[in-house]
Amino acid sequence: MQNLTDIISNHKDKFRQKLIEALAAKNSLTQEQVITEHKDFIEHYIAEKYENVEGLISRITGAERPVLLSIRRDRTREDKCKLCEGNQPNIDEISKKYGDRIELIEIYEDKPEGGALYNIIFHEDSPEKKMPLTAVISRGEILKFWAGKTVETAVYERYLKKKVVEIEESIEDINIDLHHVKPEYIKKLEAIKKEGTISSAEFEKKFGVKI
Repeated sequence: MQNLTDIISNHKDKFRQKLIEALAAKNSLTQEQVITEHKDFIEHYIAEKYENVEGLISRITGAERPVLLSIRRDRTREDKCKLCEGNQPNIDEISKKYGDRIELIEIYEDKPEGGALYNIIFHEDSPEKKMPLTAVISRGEILKFWAGKTVETAVYERYLKKKVVEIEESIEDINIDLHHVKPEYIKKLEAIKKEGTISSAEFEKKFGVKI
């Protein structure tokens, strides 16, 4: 499995090196001189270049639910992507079936962050993008991605269902663990509301809990 955070970090490192090499060649400098003399410019340029896609990746990696990512051509364009349109019913069926148990993130490939994320995930050199690019991602880990093809709903489910069940079981375990302490603390919190603000020492003395 690939981790999105690691992938973008490696992508930035490679881009930084290419930029240093290009600046060195253009200005008849050594790479060491470029790094010394133009470090601030290089880092500022890279930060601006990756700003949009890093925001998108942050949203994906921060999702508590499994993510079904779809990078596709804009629906309103006249030059329709037949594979994008052909795969959309499968995406819609998954979304309808799982609802808020998953997070569906759709982005158009001609948006800066959409095109950048496509290139970060899919490394194959090709004169044209292979649309759509869809992926199942859980907590930043790319479980599987597909480019330039329709994907049956059963295939998406093969990767999504396991993660959905794992997360729901974890939540259930937490609820079971908290079940016995919840009533006690709810009562104490209600008492705090009636009493108003009290000091830590007074709270410990009154309720037997150190804060």
